[in-house]
Amino acid sequence: MSRSYDDGPERPRGIRLGIALFGLALLWAAVLVDAVQWIVRLQGGFSSKTNLLSHIWPYISFGGALAGLLARGMPNYSRSVPTVWLLVSLAAVHGAGLLPKGALPPAEGPMLRVMTLNLGEIPGTRERLYRFLRQRRNVDVLFLQEVRGGRFRDRPRLEATLGGRLRHAAWELPATARSFEPGLAILSRYPLENIRALKLPVGELPPGRCRRISALAARTEIRGRGVRLVTAHLCPPALPWRDTESRAVGFSLDAISGWFNGGRAFEYARRSQLMYLRTIADGGVEPIILAGDLNTTPHSLDIRELSGGLANAFGERGQGFGFTYSAAYLSARIDHIFHSGGIAARSASVIDADVSDHKPLEAVLEILPKREKR
Repeated sequence: MSRSYDDGPERPRGIRLGIALFGLALLWAAVLVDAVQWIVRLQGGFSSKTNLLSHIWPYISFGGALAGLLARGMPNYSRSVPTVWLLVSLAAVHGAGLLPKGALPPAEGPMLRVMTLNLGEIPGTRERLYRFLRQRRNVDVLFLQEVRGGRFRDRPRLEATLGGRLRHAAWELPATARSFEPGLAILSRYPLENIRALKLPVGELPPGRCRRISALAARTEIRGRGVRLVTAHLCPPALPWRDTESRAVGFSLDAISGWFNGGRAFEYARRSQLMYLRTIADGGVEPIILAGDLNTTPHSLDIRELSGGLANAFGERGQGFGFTYSAAYLSARIDHIFHSGGIAARSASVIDADVSDHKPLEAVLEILPKREKR
């Protein structure tokens, strides 16, 4: 005896055709965005809106490839060609991070374990944060961003937690106790000198949090070799639901209009800040370690300002995507550890610890011995 199964009502042909055309349009739109990104990247140009899209570049490529699944019934060449393009593009962007790293040569110089962490603005995570830092006893240099005063009282708690091990510190804290004012810190096992705050360029930014952004620099010696240390928290992208002080204001037509018209200033400000940091890195004879929340993803147009003369520790020795920050369903690595020549990365990893809205990024760096010029 045979049984029949009811698969439910079939979609009308007009609806299926509409879904297919919608998926095909998304697929080709993603190819267009991807092609523009590659052209601008290869030519070394810059566009504020292209740069903003470059931070979610992999999501656009992956989403476009998935959208091709909706285009069932369309000609194969119109679906397969752009899908292959996007998948090849994703492999080019992320392939190196997914492949095993090569073997390292024997170490020649001392090792320095460094960590960078944005402390965030969630009060409920602070106790977990202090417990975590208390347990990371092998860290030699700790770079911190969003160090806060007010009800957070970060500095005295950090000194009590780490003072016995990382007893040398440089601080750049806000003059006010407002909780949204960010501060910076470098805590080190080795003595620090030449400590100074560096005012970063802000361009045409409107009054607000980004106009008060700075970097913090210091110098230390590791077995007689001088090393420069810099930490920074760069201007984030403009968001239509946040004001210039990064406070949530919700969606409105005015907010969206202001974001569309004013986002350019934020992109160019961060670009100029990266160029300034690159100038600092290039302007000294001693090697440099630059770490912090750069609000810049690893394959964005922004990052090219640093990757020309500085090496990314996670890109060298990390494995996987290394996401350090998530917003809604989007994750990215916006926290970085860069180093110049004279230093080599031995390992790098993102620690899966719920201590902030950012994940700690840690790297082991080798301070190479000086080479005699011939």
